[in-house]
Amino acid sequence: MMDYARQRAIEALKTSRNAVLATIGPAGLQVSEFPCEAVELIIYLLVPKTSDHLFNLEHDATVSIVTNACELKGEAHIISPIASDLELDLLKKPDIEWCEIVRVDPSQIQFRREKGWGNLETIDLP
Repeated sequence: MMDYARQRAIEALKTSRNAVLATIGPAGLQVSEFPCEAVELIIYLLVPKTSDHLFNLEHDATVSIVTNACELKGEAHIISPIASDLELDLLKKPDIEWCEIVRVDPSQIQFRREKGWGNLETIDLP
């Protein structure tokens, strides 16, 4: 059975359809919004192959993401959509051939307040 914190994190992630990705590396600080989809505690982003984010991720896999419900920190991995056996709605997008899938395994999730500023709660994930 899932504990409360894990279930809360899964619920927050599954409502997100877009996410702002922040990476840093040889291309400098990059911040962009991309379509996303979550499966359990893993979030997948559809990133164009020409994006400097992919160049940064080759050097440093640490990322930050902001969605409508939460902010998260984690480690990213680039996955080719052609070689993927994932069953994601993202893979059905018409521009998928010009994109890569970025898989993010969160290490920390901070729930955002619906009104006002600041975070409501923080969950550290193993």
